[in-house]
Amino acid sequence: MNTFLILLLFLTILHVVSDFYLQPKSWIQDKHDKKERSIKLYIHSAIHGLVSSIPILFITTNWHTIICILIIIGVSHCLIDLIKTYLGKRLRYFLLDQILHITVLVAVALHVSPLDLSISTMTDIIITKSNLAIALAYIVIYQPTSIFIGSVLSKYTPEVNEENEGLISGGVVIGYLERTLILTFTITGQFSVIGFILAAKSIFRFGELNNSKNHKLTEYVLLGSLLSVAITSIIGLAVKNFI
Repeated sequence: MNTFLILLLFLTILHVVSDFYLQPKSWIQDKHDKKERSIKLYIHSAIHGLVSSIPILFITTNWHTIICILIIIGVSHCLIDLIKTYLGKRLRYFLLDQILHITVLVAVALHVSPLDLSISTMTDIIITKSNLAIALAYIVIYQPTSIFIGSVLSKYTPEVNEENEGLISGGVVIGYLERTLILTFTITGQFSVIGFILAAKSIFRFGELNNSKNHKLTEYVLLGSLLSVAITSIIGLAVKNFI
């Protein structure tokens, strides 16, 4: 297991370096403009294959295995990047792109590492009451919590206009990020960091709400924030005590 984790971390580090530091912006633009006709796409993929094969040398000297892995990583990276050029530059496609790349690296690390884990053993490691409780908590704090808060504040919901449209739309993303941080630090017991997050948010929100002429909007934002924090904190404390 240690060999697998070390190799996966090593491969991931090299992936990040190759994808974000060894790839100039001009190459990225060239890929999006020329797609499968882009020479930079193939050079970039070849770099990934070559760089990723370096840590494999510390585990095996079988050149057949090394060359196969080099080809698998290079070709898969090329195909994933090529598909992404047709999908666009939106955040969801960027995340999907990185997830697919990491999935390939996980498969390679599993193949190369001397692991002898059965399905039942893997299940016992992954599916535990602690992991299930944490997973449930993160699932609940997003959409279900947003729906609950929206129902509670339905009578306070302000009319959408040019002045508050950005604030309301952005509030959804801010709420998700805030709940993620609060739940994470509550479960890990880092309560002082939660206080810092709330203080920082209050500073940014204070001037905005203090200058707002729409009192209904002010009540909506404040009540929504307090409900979000309260619900997430309660869920986090419950999970912390459960695990």
